[in-house]
Amino acid sequence: MKRNLLFVIALFVCAYAFGQGEIDAHRYATHDLSGTARGQAMGGAFGALGGDVTGVAINPAGVGVYRASEIVANMSVASVNVETDAKAGWNGTPNSLGKTKFNFDNLSYVGYYPSVKSGVYALNFGFNYNRVKNFDRKYSASGSNMSSSLTDYMVTLTNGFQDAYLNYNSDAPWLSVLAWEGGLINPKSGKSNEYESLLSEGETVSPKMNVTEKGYIEAYDFTLGSNISDKFFWGVTFSLTDIHYSMSSDYGEDFAGGSGFTLENYLETNASGYQFKAGLIVKPIDALRLGVSYHSPIWYSLTDYYFANLTPDNIFIDGSLVGRQTTPSDNWNYQFQTPYTWTFSAAAIIGTQGIISLDYETKNYASMYLKDRNGREYSDNQYIGEDFQSASTLRIGAEYRFTPQFSGRLGYALMQNPYDATFKSGGKEVMTAGTVPHYTIDEDATYYTAGIGYRFTQQFYIDFAFIYRQQDSDLYFYTPVKNIETNEQIVHSYPASFKSKTYKGLLTLGYKF
Repeated sequence: MKRNLLFVIALFVCAYAFGQGEIDAHRYATHDLSGTARGQAMGGAFGALGGDVTGVAINPAGVGVYRASEIVANMSVASVNVETDAKAGWNGTPNSLGKTKFNFDNLSYVGYYPSVKSGVYALNFGFNYNRVKNFDRKYSASGSNMSSSLTDYMVTLTNGFQDAYLNYNSDAPWLSVLAWEGGLINPKSGKSNEYESLLSEGETVSPKMNVTEKGYIEAYDFTLGSNISDKFFWGVTFSLTDIHYSMSSDYGEDFAGGSGFTLENYLETNASGYQFKAGLIVKPIDALRLGVSYHSPIWYSLTDYYFANLTPDNIFIDGSLVGRQTTPSDNWNYQFQTPYTWTFSAAAIIGTQGIISLDYETKNYASMYLKDRNGREYSDNQYIGEDFQSASTLRIGAEYRFTPQFSGRLGYALMQNPYDATFKSGGKEVMTAGTVPHYTIDEDATYYTAGIGYRFTQQFYIDFAFIYRQQDSDLYFYTPVKNIETNEQIVHSYPASFKSKTYKGLLTLGYKF
């Protein structure tokens, strides 16, 4: 049965009709490697270095390191390739889709203002526009002769509701209404308010799915910081953050008996939020810098626009062919709080030619929090606390100056997945948004980075970087379900292998004055 289904219905009727799920919360709480070409070429390990807007975004104290004003612009081209393939229990066909896009990722200004106050070298101000995540990707998956169906999940979702109330004006989930009106589920003989799939015993299905995602998360940082005696650097940031995300998908099943259906979903999310950051960098000796920074949660206000269509194929109710079913198009407003973040950093300056830098970042994803527009808690917060845990990010970078003008850089980053082990292995039901049944469970993400930089003059420079990102995931068409009392598997759902590879090139132009 649905995890604590009656509790969900009692508290959040409207949210249950659509609402947001824990997978969506995780999507908006994570960021990619971002910043300038120099910063990303060094794996984003700039928390203790400063003097680059990548570092200022990580640790606001980095703005105090600047000894000149600066304007920076950053452009990129990224190619995302997604491969899906079979796993154990999956009768699938390999698929591969790619997408390439140009982006204007970063624009920043840092103002250097020398201080006349004794012991204070400068009071600096910085503005930084930074695209911290891109959602753009396409993927598809297909299988054959599978022993389980989305209709099995629809049955568990609908059990307990009277058929007379399976409409869009009732408490019922919209996916249940689509299933009922589309003839995919039927009343169970001799049972009150219980249902069964229209599939015959042992009948198999051949599923197929196509998904297109678009959008980004962008941040606008306003930072103030200072250099005290060239030993202590502090900074504070107020940040405004926007989310623009859209997803369109079609999932279909061809039944062995000759009928089938197609479920189309469209979801668009727009959000605005704010955040505070604070940081400190200490330079005990000239060759060593130590940094620590705190990022508050981002407090978002979000609006979702959504609708779904179910198109039955050769399905009849009382002798009549069932036509297309469509949910109302609607908006849903709600609030979301991301986890807070701590980052601890260290950097070694090797003479006048070398730098080695390291950042360690930690977030507790179990603290993600969803509320409706009136401030009432979502039941999904209970599942978030159960299914997510703390996760760390490690960033390592190095730079070597071959000549006063020419530098080379290398980097590496590892971003842990935040899932509880049972949740990650498919042992728990996943709370998804409304009529969208599919989702991915991600493994760790790894980044391999490299780049070069050239200074034409003391003022003007150009940097290049290449970023390779890879991440494996499990792709589920719909969630598995267990009976919470007997631990019996009610709905089987077999994941496909999902491999995402991103190749990104960056160009940064900078001018100091």
